[in-house]
Amino acid sequence: MSSIDELKLRIKETPISEIIGRYLSLTRQGTTVKAVCPFHDDSNPSMHVNDQRGMFKCFVDNTGGDAINFVKLYRKLDFMDALRDICKEMGWNFDDYHQEGKKDPRVDMAKKILSRAVLIYKKYANSENGQAFQEFLEKRKLTEDIANTYQLGFAPKTGVIVDYLHRNIPNEKDKAFALKIAEEIGIIKPSTYDRQDGKAHYDTFRERIIFPIWDQFGHCIGFTSRSIRDDQKPKYLNSIDSVVFNKSNLLYGLHLAKPAIREQDAVILCEGNMDQIAMFQNGFENTVAIQGIALGEQSMKRLLSITKNIYFCFDNDDAGFDCSGRTNKMFMEQGIVPKFIDLGEQKDPDDFLKAEGKIAFKERIANAKPFIDIELERAIPKEIPELSDRKLEILKEGFEIVSPLKKSLQATERIIKMARALGLHSDAGQIVENYETFLSEIKTPKTHFAPKQETAPLEEMMHFEEPIMDTPQQEKEVAPPLTRAEKTLLQELVQHPECLIRPECSELLDFIESSEVKTYVLELSKLVLEVCDSEYPSVVNNYLASKEYSSDLVKVVGSALYRYQPSVLNEKVAGQLLIDLKRKLREDQLKSKRDNILKQQKEANSNEESLNLLKELSNVDKEINELRSTTVR
Repeated sequence: MSSIDELKLRIKETPISEIIGRYLSLTRQGTTVKAVCPFHDDSNPSMHVNDQRGMFKCFVDNTGGDAINFVKLYRKLDFMDALRDICKEMGWNFDDYHQEGKKDPRVDMAKKILSRAVLIYKKYANSENGQAFQEFLEKRKLTEDIANTYQLGFAPKTGVIVDYLHRNIPNEKDKAFALKIAEEIGIIKPSTYDRQDGKAHYDTFRERIIFPIWDQFGHCIGFTSRSIRDDQKPKYLNSIDSVVFNKSNLLYGLHLAKPAIREQDAVILCEGNMDQIAMFQNGFENTVAIQGIALGEQSMKRLLSITKNIYFCFDNDDAGFDCSGRTNKMFMEQGIVPKFIDLGEQKDPDDFLKAEGKIAFKERIANAKPFIDIELERAIPKEIPELSDRKLEILKEGFEIVSPLKKSLQATERIIKMARALGLHSDAGQIVENYETFLSEIKTPKTHFAPKQETAPLEEMMHFEEPIMDTPQQEKEVAPPLTRAEKTLLQELVQHPECLIRPECSELLDFIESSEVKTYVLELSKLVLEVCDSEYPSVVNNYLASKEYSSDLVKVVGSALYRYQPSVLNEKVAGQLLIDLKRKLREDQLKSKRDNILKQQKEANSNEESLNLLKELSNVDKEINELRSTTVR
């Protein structure tokens, strides 16, 4: 079942002239569509309807807006009634989009898991485990800005998703449901043997570069991953089709490319995620990548609602040319003639840009020819046959190529030109007549799209400031004053949350005396995996306010957040920081132990007991001095 958000998107992607044309009489003057404005006394059409911008505007009374606003004003309806009225006029079933109270918990859980996974993979990409990720960026010449824009991440060897679900969902029933959905969407897999940790699943993506795949709203619904070693198979591992993921109806990078597509009134189609990213980074932001070997029907309609100018830039091999042929036929059936960007000797757009640069690529775009013309040129042999029958056979191949354009001038002019190139002397009228006979004798098969998968609604992703499931509330107890080392620990970890996902950080817990500080550090380590850098201060603040922590801890954390800057320590500095914190905490432990020994010594009942305590005190002092001397070095 679809959602209101999808209805809004469908309205947005339908040419606004088609919708307003159901209510008003429109006239076209060149590329401009006008109507008599219904919002004031108007005899001369003053309302302009712009399909490219998806907006209308009256240049007399300055009324304007999108299709929904038009219907609200014209019919004097509220938002929901305006949507219902548009559905009625367009012949759409409103109930398909509006079913109150019918949310699919599987979809809801899938979206939560995927949104968390994006953040977790991104955190590990920037951790000490992410060296392979940094090497990948350097090798592919990708900037940090691009990596952040595309939310690129890294899946380590360990099962970070399985661990996250087990750790963050205390309720066993909820945990079982989350694991079931995670398995259904393919982000984890069931183990085929008994694991020592008792977990029955393992992560699907391990030691891989992670590329989130988004829906039209820009929310993650799946992943593509790339191996980091030559011996890893397969090289690319993708999400499976599920309640939220249908590969045939996806265009990689569309939510990022839309503004540029509208602005330039053109879209470039490429074949792979890396090609799309490379194009975007080099300034060709009106590029999207198809998923798989074919363009889906919904994807095609989505593009045509934005622009009618289509450019192909698929891989420069036989498979890429075949992909261009299939996709070209789909667009021609809609009366659109796409153009083909010739990459010359380069195998794909990414390689072309690295080898020849942006200016050369712009020239290729400017010189791009209609793909149908390239197909027709290929159909004509270098040596024209002398026999007329053979020439007519070749011309018939041309009929087949242009047939999706039916009887349009785009088809007939090309057929006449091909006949002349073959040396046929029949007049143009006779050639067109033969072509029309060909059309009448065949049933042009409609392009077969990938089968439509019934999926649950893809509502807009919600923003969560809490873990997937609530953790049990801590019982309120009187906390002892924080030590100086514990205060330093809190300040440093709050200001440098990237340290929380380092393995050395877990060792610090053994040296924390305060149960309150230990609890807070554990919760902070969970939160840091769930939020992006921009949300981090507000999420930590909200968590702090929602729990009953001591005023001592609240003051320290609040002060640290005030000074927080979203910067990442380099590996060496972060490692040394954790070593220093560990020493300070250990020294605090020893000092506390020393005070306790002195207290016991005062209360000793015998010389023997006192001597034993003195020996213990001497050992503690020795360890403290060793710690301090190590720090000085």
